[in-house]
Amino acid sequence: MFANTHPLSGPTDFVPTDALSTLIGDAPDSAVGTLGPVSTLSPSVLLDLQRFADDPAAAELLTVVAASVRHDRPLSLSLELDDRQLELTLHPRRQVYYSMVDLCALPDEVLAKVKLVRVEPDADVQSLLEQRMHIGPLRPLLWHLALRGAHSDLLPEISGPVRCRVALGVPLSGLLVDDATKRLIQRMKGAPVSVDDLLIGTQLKRTGIQRIWNALYLQSALMVSRRFAR
Repeated sequence: MFANTHPLSGPTDFVPTDALSTLIGDAPDSAVGTLGPVSTLSPSVLLDLQRFADDPAAAELLTVVAASVRHDRPLSLSLELDDRQLELTLHPRRQVYYSMVDLCALPDEVLAKVKLVRVEPDADVQSLLEQRMHIGPLRPLLWHLALRGAHSDLLPEISGPVRCRVALGVPLSGLLVDDATKRLIQRMKGAPVSVDDLLIGTQLKRTGIQRIWNALYLQSALMVSRRFAR
């Protein structure tokens, strides 16, 4: 049986794929006690991020971004690039992001250097409009961070002994999809496959395939099965 992953559809639609998958709904306030000072982050997001580190800022950028869209919770992130601080706010429900720069336009070697420094709840929208110079659609940002950012391991929801296929009907229009990625996606439309299966007959390396899987997952474009995995 397949679990259709929907990180962009809101927390009530997401189907966990294993015991460590997303925690649905808000947890009691007592669940955040190990963080010391009381956090104003959503308890559900906080518990999700605690799978990676006690301090949310110690998690990798892509896992924090994934938690934001999976729980449909806006977050403001402080980023660092070559000793320069950048601010990024994600609004999954509005399907936009606010940033000081167009992160999607950064070259590969620059985007891969972006580090997470601090995680906070979202700022007031009016304040965002006054302070930030760039407003962009969220889906392309998720695509670029997955394919070109620092994180190359599979996200936890699609890691381990799993097989995936592309969920039909999920639009990928407006995203930059190169020929190698198109061929991989085509192979994943017919039947569920593992990363090892996809390594056969392609010039892509394992990390390249994993990045594509992360990118597709963040677009809600993967059907995940553990039942038939080997």
